[in-house]
Order: sequence, then structure tokens, then C-alpha cells
Amino acid sequence: MNPTHVTGLPTVLDCAVQRVKLAAREAVDRAVDSLGVAALDSSNFARREQLLGAQFELSRKRPAFCSTFDSTLDSRVEREVHTASTTRGALAETGWDALSLVDNNEMDIQVSAERFGMQIAQGCEDQQRELETFIGPLLQADGSDAPRNPLRPDVIGNAMLRSVEKVTDRDELRKVLVAELQRVLA
Repeated sequence: MNPTHVTGLPTVLDCAVQRVKLAAREAVDRAVDSLGVAALDSSNFARREQLLGAQFELSRKRPAFCSTFDSTLDSRVEREVHTASTTRGALAETGWDALSLVDNNEMDIQVSAERFGMQIAQGCEDQQRELETFIGPLLQADGSDAPRNPLRPDVIGNAMLRSVEKVTDRDELRKVLVAELQRVLA
């Protein structure tokens, strides 16, 4: 299954998004394998059941995971790019009407995504700095301040967490999957 292409993004950024999608697919494959190995090594019965359950669910719902990851990453990157380009000078013009309440679940996902992002960012700080030096000039067409990198680790973490939600609804399996995906992706 090939990742889908984002429309409306600069070609270089689109290629970077595709590489992230391929890396996520490879991480899922490695996670399925390593969950099985970890289950064989586990001497605790409950832990072994969690690892095997997570492996089974991820293996069985791999297409749904990849599809959700692709669509979530595409929408987040497009939103990051388009809001950065349209709201550079509009922050001062924002009124009270623009404020809205955020669901607790949404806040939990955002905090978890930031944690996930921090975990994977530790292993790739140099590459991230290099990517930001390329992304800044790429998205800075009108001479204003450089926008934020739309491929930040928390954006990738958000897409991963939303994909894990599609794989299973059991919290203990989600925790196992998130921990394993963090380890493999980093």
C-alpha cells in the first residue's frame, strides 16, 4: 500500500511528508515483529498477553493504521502550512469569537502527542535542525517571520496516536502500542 500524496504543498515538502509516511509504515512492521519477540521474552503472563494482543491488533489492522496516519498527517501538515501562511499578521486581529472550548479527550491527545514527539525527537535532533533550515526558507515566501516546521515531532505524534486509536479501543493495548512505536520510530 503506497502512501497518498498531499496536494497544495510545495513539492519538496510533499516529498518529506511521503518519507515520513514510509518511515511510519516501516515502524509499524518493526513494531509488529518486536512485540512478538518481547512477548516471547516476557515471563509475566499478563504482560505477555498485552504484548501478544497489541501485536495481533496492529498486524490485523495495519491498513487502517496506515490510512488513518496518512490522512491525519496530511490534514495536520496542510493546516500547519496554510495557517502559517494566512495568519502571519492576523494574530493581532483575532477576536474573542475565534476562541472555543476544547474537549478533554482532545487535550489528552495533544499532551500525549507532545510527549510522543519529544521522545522521538531525542533520537533525531540533528536531522530536525537540518530540516528546519530547509523548511523555513521554503515556506517563507513573503519575507515575514519564518513559520514553524509543519513536520514537527508533535504533529507526527498526533498522527500516530490517532492511528493507534483506530487499531484498538483497549487502553492497556494502546499504551503498549504507543510505547513500542515510540521506541521503534525513534
